[in-house]
Amino acid sequence: MWVRACGEGVQAEAFVFDKDGTILSFSHWVAVMKARAQKLAWRYGLPERLRDELLEAMGVDPATGQAHLNGAIHLPRRDVEERVARLLAGALDRPLPDLRERVRALFAEVDAEFPWEAHLELLPGARELLVAIKRAGGKVAVVTHDSTEPAARHLRRVGLDELVDVVVGLDAVGVPKPSPRGIRRACALLAVVPDRAVAVGDSAEDVLAGKRAGCSLTVGVLTGRGTAADLSAADCVVRSLEEIEVTAGR
Repeated sequence: MWVRACGEGVQAEAFVFDKDGTILSFSHWVAVMKARAQKLAWRYGLPERLRDELLEAMGVDPATGQAHLNGAIHLPRRDVEERVARLLAGALDRPLPDLRERVRALFAEVDAEFPWEAHLELLPGARELLVAIKRAGGKVAVVTHDSTEPAARHLRRVGLDELVDVVVGLDAVGVPKPSPRGIRRACALLAVVPDRAVAVGDSAEDVLAGKRAGCSLTVGVLTGRGTAADLSAADCVVRSLEEIEVTAGR
């Protein structure tokens, strides 16, 4: 298939996308962090001040209800769990290992009950681009800092499961981006060499991972947390996925 973006054209066999900020908006994470903080506050009888500290630790500004500038909402799940466990261990004077297990279990409990369908939002051009890739005979992988099973579930709930061939979460590779391990793992599962793949993401880490993996084209997209300056190492920066064109031939 032929891929065109920013006036450049390359031949490729596959795309490797980041998930949140690239295919999906971050709206569901703000909502689920609020639900987690509320359940923690209820379970441990926490005062409002401490509940607000939990929200901040999870990347939500308690004053505005929006993503906090500390960027924690973009961190891997295990890092957010660790932040919350440490905050609670200090506030409740309980052993950190015990709080780690309790926070991990409570997060899983909230996630299982959470009405994802009401909050998951596809970003502009996402579905159309994936359809174009499949029509052109290409393959699609998603590499994310989320865990594999929840990430696959999110994609399934927005109707993309039949358009995504492989999902690789942080639990499958053990190290976060900018390590290229996730992208290389995805390419191996797709049976595609990295230099025949296009990497697309919304952060500097996504771009660097694609570069280090040896992808033929790295595209930064301005629909997530990265600014044009953050994504300057990319071969191409687009405002949305709508600006990427895929066809079967020239």
